[in-house]
Amino acid sequence: MQGRQEPRDRPFNQYPADFNGTGKQRAIPRRPPNMARIDHPPETPRVARPQREVPRQKSWRRRILFWGIVFVVAGALACGIGYAAVNFFAATNATAGGAVTATDFLSALSNQNYDQAYNDLDATITVQLAPDDFKQQAQASDRCYGKVTDYSEVQDSAVQNNPQSYSYSYTITRSKLAKPYTLRMTVQQDSYGDWRISSYGNNNDLGPGQPPCS
Repeated sequence: MQGRQEPRDRPFNQYPADFNGTGKQRAIPRRPPNMARIDHPPETPRVARPQREVPRQKSWRRRILFWGIVFVVAGALACGIGYAAVNFFAATNATAGGAVTATDFLSALSNQNYDQAYNDLDATITVQLAPDDFKQQAQASDRCYGKVTDYSEVQDSAVQNNPQSYSYSYTITRSKLAKPYTLRMTVQQDSYGDWRISSYGNNNDLGPGQPPCS
């Protein structure tokens, strides 16, 4: 039994009458008269794919130059800081060494240990002044002005004459004097690195100078 066959070639814009429920074929809508006829669909503009940035080639010369400058500046700063630190500690040690010698000299005088005091003198004095002569000078000052009972460094009196020479002022108190006096001393470093007293008082006089010793 052969069934009902429908034509295979049916226009795509024609629909069976059964679909609209009226039994009538749907009318094809007409194109408005003012609408332009388009034979081909408009081309859809394509969005361009973002271009991939090619990484810039880093210049090794610039890197080397940059790090070279950094190292040079850092080295210069390190050398400058090191030089300043060495000079600072050297000056501090020199000042301390000179002050120790001056204090030892006055301590020996207060204890009337004249030989020890003479050992603190520099060759600029000892070449002209024998140990016995220095002893007689110190004893004469003790008789005239009294024994040294107290001494102290004058604040901020230290002066650097050169890298190997410093001067200090000390306040000296003697038992026979009504008031203390100031004794100026210069200490210098010899060729062996030891600090010695190169001058003291007024023309190497241990007393105040006034009143004169009689």
